[in-house]
Amino acid sequence: MLAQVIKLAKPPAFIDISKRFADLLKVPVTQTALAVSLEDHPDYPSLLSMSDVLLSFGISNIALTVTMNKLAELPLPFIAQIKDRETGKDSLAIIREVKRDSVSWYTAENPRWEEVPLTAFAAQWPSGTVLIADAEDAAGEKDYRQHRRTEQRLQLAKTAGYMALPVAALVTAATTVLRGGAAGWWPAALLLLMLTGALLTVLLLWYELDQYNPVLQKICSSGKKVNCGAVLHSKASKIAGISWSNIGFTWFAGGLLLLLFTGVTSPPALLLTGVFSVVSIPYIFFSVYYQWRIARQWCVLCMGVQSVLLLQFLVTLAGGWLQPVHFDAGILLIAAIAYLLPFAVVSILVPALRQAKDGRRSRHELQRLKHNTQIFEALMGRQKAVTTTTDGIGIVLGNPAAKHRLVKVCNPYCGPCADAHKPIEELLENNPDVQLQIIFTATNQTDDRRALPARHLLAIAEKNDEALTRQALDDWYTAAEKDYASFAAKYPMNGELKQQDEKITAMMQWCEALKISFTPTIFVDGYQLPGIYSVEDLKYFLAV
Repeated sequence: MLAQVIKLAKPPAFIDISKRFADLLKVPVTQTALAVSLEDHPDYPSLLSMSDVLLSFGISNIALTVTMNKLAELPLPFIAQIKDRETGKDSLAIIREVKRDSVSWYTAENPRWEEVPLTAFAAQWPSGTVLIADAEDAAGEKDYRQHRRTEQRLQLAKTAGYMALPVAALVTAATTVLRGGAAGWWPAALLLLMLTGALLTVLLLWYELDQYNPVLQKICSSGKKVNCGAVLHSKASKIAGISWSNIGFTWFAGGLLLLLFTGVTSPPALLLTGVFSVVSIPYIFFSVYYQWRIARQWCVLCMGVQSVLLLQFLVTLAGGWLQPVHFDAGILLIAAIAYLLPFAVVSILVPALRQAKDGRRSRHELQRLKHNTQIFEALMGRQKAVTTTTDGIGIVLGNPAAKHRLVKVCNPYCGPCADAHKPIEELLENNPDVQLQIIFTATNQTDDRRALPARHLLAIAEKNDEALTRQALDDWYTAAEKDYASFAAKYPMNGELKQQDEKITAMMQWCEALKISFTPTIFVDGYQLPGIYSVEDLKYFLAV
């Protein structure tokens, strides 16, 4: 079922669905970690990518095809693969309650909880595909609390940055009215119109970067004749290579900053913004005519901007600010800074964001190419093969009859070997069709410090208690500092260490025969893992 890899909801909505589903399962995972894991998956966004990522956080899951009469028997909550009622494309919904004649769901296209009749749900659920899940006791993100605090701090900083200018404008407008009475109404209105225009042009810039955002789609596709893309991507959307969205943001944000810097009732500032309002009148007619007669499509955001420009002109006339006043160099300098600052910010920020988005897209495409099974198998066939048997050496974990065999050649004190320990353990834990064999690069020489932990781990494995062996490996490789004395005290031995010399020699001879030159060296089904792959990538090829 998941092998079909049907692309589903748009990325932002897909991540939102995944996070809310994890929250309903009471699994502690940050949205940041979830988003990174999903975006790194070669089949993102699909039900397969969600299934794999949920599994990586300890949430067991399985995709099924069921009929309507079995719906009430499914464990809640679950994910249903539905058809979007507007576009007819495949999408997702979280089902948290199934009643006699309705279901409570949260969809990617309509991100809020609502109750819909069973008949309506059935019409949008023709595939019958669901993803049911069960969280393990230890499910969740490692170091969740620390990561959550970091995420909250970043969110707080972002929110503060977004709200600083609007809050300053609103407070200034309110103060102006309270102090100036009737005389303060028009300057306050102008300030608020500047803020409104700036917010509208931010949405226009956002649309240029992400036209498929669900919020913008609802605004910009609200009617047959409404299509922001037809206007914003047309030849008339730029002048001298600069988009009208950029110019509009500079216009409004610059005017907003000018009024805040000089004071809302400053005559020179009011005159400057008034002159600019008069200058903008021809653009209003041009924009409306272009949408009406040439594009024959309407941009809701663009019309909002034109409405604000017209209101600014009317407020300027009502305020009587088109009167000659004295200008000094200071006012002109402040005006230059006020308008150049937003222009510089948006000129740098928008290309940077676009480049970052393109980079993410390219990275995802490379991930898909890299994780193509045929490419992986072709590269594996060119790698060094295991020509000497590994029978009877090292530590063997997992299913003896497993289809896939991993050999990890490592140094007990090797940092990258420690980094590779967790993903291999997770792969072993989540896939019963994988067996792991650990071979240490140690010798019996008295000055080889690798020999002590290697002997100790081999002696523990000799007890044939796999749970104990895994715990010992965890304790050794996940320790911040590799302190053999502390490790030996936790796992005391009585002469067993001296019995491991033969095994150490056998591992050394095997490593010399294979000419192992670095650790960790990973072999998968008899071939060395290519350098462009890491152990984290194996989960995409050795999935159950």
